Amino acid sequence: MKNENFGFCENKDISHKIHNLIADNLLGIEQLSKIERRYDDMRNNFYRYPKDFVTGDKKEWEFSKGLEPFIPKGRKDYYWDTTAVPIPISHPDFIDLTARTKEQGRGAIGLDLPTWFYQSPESPFIMIVTQDPLRNAEWYGDKGNTTYHTEKYDETFLCTDAVVSSPFGLQDAHHREKGNGGKRMWLLVQALIKRGYNVYLTDCRKYFIYSHAESDKYTTPEKMEIYRNILLEEIRIIDPKLIVTLGHSADRCCRELLGDDPRLSAYLPHFSGTAGHKIKDYFSLKGKTSINEKAELYAN
Repeated sequence: MKNENFGFCENKDISHKIHNLIADNLLGIEQLSKIERRYDDMRNNFYRYPKDFVTGDKKEWEFSKGLEPFIPKGRKDYYWDTTAVPIPISHPDFIDLTARTKEQGRGAIGLDLPTWFYQSPESPFIMIVTQDPLRNAEWYGDKGNTTYHTEKYDETFLCTDAVVSSPFGLQDAHHREKGNGGKRMWLLVQALIKRGYNVYLTDCRKYFIYSHAESDKYTTPEKMEIYRNILLEEIRIIDPKLIVTLGHSADRCCRELLGDDPRLSAYLPHFSGTAGHKIKDYFSLKGKTSINEKAELYAN
């Protein structure tokens, strides 16, 4: 490979445009410096692990000051098993998320920063689009929180900020080794890179709120129009040769947002363990097939 980190989030021109796109349209211009530092952290820690998974000669992820995992109020500890971090939402189109979370006592606002693997300007981009940045509400303010075996709702666990990660958590080595999600996508990304492509990953619905049902309610036609404009700008910046959606939800969402864009591929099942039977039917697989073999089928 050309670069040790596979060109993860490299290219200054793309970085500048994507950083500003996220600040201008999702988090708020006041958060631009945190967005820039978050991308720096992801690049610098590409081969590092969350603290809970550091063994042997593995190195621990190093967080920038003010960009550490969620810390429940009044507590000294925080979640050592993650590299997702909270960033405040100040954008006028999404500030209602903060108020909604405080009023309802329901945390888990998910936002995945788009990531890319850039090999060279001669390599065409493949854009991979999934539905939304799923988060587990139990860890960020669910009314039934049991994280620390609390018997009743404890508001100190309420996170009103966006919990920021990346699609499939590919920013840290632990997620790229996890069998169900990150490892599968990492195998697919590597297979595409070996075939000479740059790869860009993003979500069509930019925010996840508490649960799928809550996200569906929140994602009004007005919010969908914002998401559409952001996705169109991502496409303009990246200029992909092919836009690939994973899963029926992402496929429906992208067709609603993008219409008849000729670069939009046919439906592909989500590449996860829970979609195993759909993958088997889609590729007409017989017998046991390894995830390495499935990654090659997706890449082909």
